[in-house]
Amino acid sequence: MTSRLSRSAWCVPLAAAWMLAATPAPLHAQLAPRLSAQVSLDELSTATAALPADPALASLRSQLQRMADNLRQDAGKDADKPADLVGDTLRGRIVRAHAAAIRVQAYLKAMADCRGADRTAMQSALVESVKLLAAADGGAKVVPAVEDVQSMPAPGSSLFAIRAGGGPLAFALAGSDLFDSQCPSPQVSATDAGGIALANQPILTGASPARLELKWADIGQVPVGPVVLHVVAQRTVFLLGCQALPEATAVIAVVPATHYRVDYALEAICPAPGDANRVVALGKGTLELAGGGASAAQNVSTTACAEPAAYRLSASVSASGGAPSPAGPFTQSAQASITAGLPGGLTLSWDPSVQSVFVRAGANTCKGVR
Repeated sequence: MTSRLSRSAWCVPLAAAWMLAATPAPLHAQLAPRLSAQVSLDELSTATAALPADPALASLRSQLQRMADNLRQDAGKDADKPADLVGDTLRGRIVRAHAAAIRVQAYLKAMADCRGADRTAMQSALVESVKLLAAADGGAKVVPAVEDVQSMPAPGSSLFAIRAGGGPLAFALAGSDLFDSQCPSPQVSATDAGGIALANQPILTGASPARLELKWADIGQVPVGPVVLHVVAQRTVFLLGCQALPEATAVIAVVPATHYRVDYALEAICPAPGDANRVVALGKGTLELAGGGASAAQNVSTTACAEPAAYRLSASVSASGGAPSPAGPFTQSAQASITAGLPGGLTLSWDPSVQSVFVRAGANTCKGVR
């Protein structure tokens, strides 16, 4: 009896150990390759090949190819050597080429639902960002880089342009070596394309090595046009204390808020003696909206036709002073409402129960413009 109990006592732990050993190890995401000149060259090649055949991106394509040629020439036999182990100048080129490739990939993901002026603004910001990365000179033991501008709250989408308008705007700069906790906070400033400091500067609200969070108190005070964000971080150096690092930059575009003008005409189709119906004009008007999600309404009297058989609604839409685009006419039984889509993602409706024409601008679907 004693032998059986003792045998059982040591068999259980052995069985448990065998089961644990047989359990497969948890799967982990594959680690990214260690950054080197060859890694950055591969990233540039992938990003360049993925660019759409758009004339507006021709200069960007050429810029990426020149970055790759310069990096390949400078790296020589050290192309596969980790960036940490090469000279400062080559390290600077490696890090900035990597940042340029990431920014291009962010654009490719964000552009899907962007059209017209939104896409043009995004392209302009991307081209200027890469141009600054390519023009940056020199290096250091640590080279900060801004790889993406992101909307907030996190995790936000990549941001290339912001719409002028009142109110605060929070956003973030994502990258590498943007902050050292043993040193003062990095200095972040905003200038126009000519390097002149803006009167309204963003405020740093949070910092980590890979992310800086900022806020503009009133985006309405930021002028329309390209805005260059400059980041000067510091790093602790043995016996020397905190030393300034090479500047990192990013570009976003500030674009005017979209203003819509909708001119409408409402008519009633009224029964008349015989087979013909009478078309009676009930009213014309203009509705103006500013920005995505905005709405406007106007009441229209229907007393000119007491018992209509149907209503007919037509409209024209213009965005930010552009050429008007006609829509309609839309006809519906007098017992039902009219709801119709308009150019620019607007919705127009007529509700006879409240005698009101209503128009709403759809939410902004372009993730790269906030």
